[in-house]
Amino acid sequence: RSYLLSCRALPALIKQLSYTLLATMKTVSAALFFALIGTAAAAESCPDELPGKVELDFGLAFHYGILETDQALCGKLVSDTEVWVGFAAQPEGKEQMIDAHAVIALPEANTVQQYTLTAKSPSGIVPSDSQTLTDTTVTQDGTTVATFKQPLSDNGLTLTSNNVYLMAKGTSNNLGFHAGRGFVSLDFETNVISSSTGSTEAPMTTGSTEAPMTT
Repeated sequence: RSYLLSCRALPALIKQLSYTLLATMKTVSAALFFALIGTAAAAESCPDELPGKVELDFGLAFHYGILETDQALCGKLVSDTEVWVGFAAQPEGKEQMIDAHAVIALPEANTVQQYTLTAKSPSGIVPSDSQTLTDTTVTQDGTTVATFKQPLSDNGLTLTSNNVYLMAKGTSNNLGFHAGRGFVSLDFETNVISSSTGSTEAPMTTGSTEAPMTT
């Protein structure tokens, strides 16, 4: 008899368990959704005005700042001509183009992407498997302006003031040999962006170099 009662109660028990499981899944889904929304909201965009600036004598400047909340590099390349532009990083003490981690803006393709430089020729400019840039733009109006936001720990390389940094621009919008190139030093400690309002911890610093790139 007790067995029969248990069998009769089984459908109701299954129904109750189904309701409980469904309610739990809805709660977890809602929590996950709001967590994702919160993460997206926490990400900050780079401000228009950046505190740091370095420039080379062939008409190429790099404005930059460290977005403290996101641990990211905000960068803006500005060329005085309409050409492709590039920025790259190497580990400390490695002043060469080969194996550099590069960001290249191609205006005609409307792309700002990451590349690994494996050779001196255009065929050695290989798109990175992992594309982590955000806030990317490239515009032209007699000049070229390209912007990006890059994580400080990225594709196996940590960006710091101690890295070797390279800048280059082309002779046209077609990716190929450069019209000018050179090394620059960046000061990550001074040029910090403290909040999304674009405030900085120090006035703009500048620097320049005329050193040619070695390979």
